[in-house]
Amino acid sequence: MAYNMSKAAIDQMAKTAATELCNKRIRVNTMHPGWIDTPGKRKFFSEEKLAEKGAELPWGRLGKPEEIARGVVFMCDPASDYMTGSSILIDGGIELPVQEMHRLETPDVAGQRMETV
Repeated sequence: MAYNMSKAAIDQMAKTAATELCNKRIRVNTMHPGWIDTPGKRKFFSEEKLAEKGAELPWGRLGKPEEIARGVVFMCDPASDYMTGSSILIDGGIELPVQEMHRLETPDVAGQRMETV
C-alpha cells in the first residue's frame, strides 16, 4: 500500500509543481515505467522467472531500459515544450483492462494476435 500511495503522491506533487512553475516555463512531468529488465530485477529473479513473468504481461515481455530512456529523452527534448503536468506510461500494457483483452484476443505461438471465437 505504501508503495502505491507514494507513486500517487509523486504524481500529485508533479502536477502541483507544474502549476506553480508554469509561469516560469519550467516543465514538470513524470514517467511511469512498467516491469523493466534491469540488473536490479536480475538480482531477485532467475532468467526463467523473468521470461515466465514477462510472457504473462499484455505485451508478452518485460520492457527494456532503452525503451524508457527514449521516453525520458522525449520529455527533455524541446519537441515536448508544450508538455507539462503530464505522465508518460511505458509499461507494455500493464494498466490495460487485461480481462477484456483476453476476452477479445489471445496470442498465438508467433506472438501475433488472433480473435477468439
